[in-house]
Amino acid sequence: MRFAFKKLFNSKVFHNIRNLHLSQNVKGHSYEGPGKTTVTILNKNEQSLLLIDDYNKTGFTLNNGIKMIGPIIIFSKSLLFWNVASAKDINKDSLILFSILEPKLDLLIIGLDDDYDRNFLINLKETIKYLNINTEILPVSQACSIFNFVNLENRYVAAALIPPKSNSRAIFLSQNLNKNYDKSQIKYE
Repeated sequence: MRFAFKKLFNSKVFHNIRNLHLSQNVKGHSYEGPGKTTVTILNKNEQSLLLIDDYNKTGFTLNNGIKMIGPIIIFSKSLLFWNVASAKDINKDSLILFSILEPKLDLLIIGLDDDYDRNFLINLKETIKYLNINTEILPVSQACSIFNFVNLENRYVAAALIPPKSNSRAIFLSQNLNKNYDKSQIKYE
């Protein structure tokens, strides 16, 4: 091992790389003005938290522009696809990941795709209680907001999110756009 390092250290390649690096620092010719090109590696940047900007019936859009299709599990700096078709597929096996994490999560937020009856929610809560996970079960619209808020507090949080079955914003717009408005009441600026 020592011989290999000495050989590498004495090689011309190593000296050329070292001199090239030193020549940039010594001469100070790097451009420091406006328009300077920089590179940020997402997973190496300590301050780059993943947040949810938008959601629709196909998936989620994150703050870094990435669009995820289907159910996801999101941590503060990591993202996974979640292999469930709807909330009815959530069971002990689909949640086991959260019980084996070290350190333990402060909070798991589960965002459901639809409104479910009381019996379903009670069964889901019993499964989660068996796995000993601190959890909030919410509609996906509220779950996204809560995840963003808790994540910005730098707490160890995860969200298991299922896209809604229908886009409530699109339904609201279609219902309101079909109303007959009196054209004299519309003001143009």
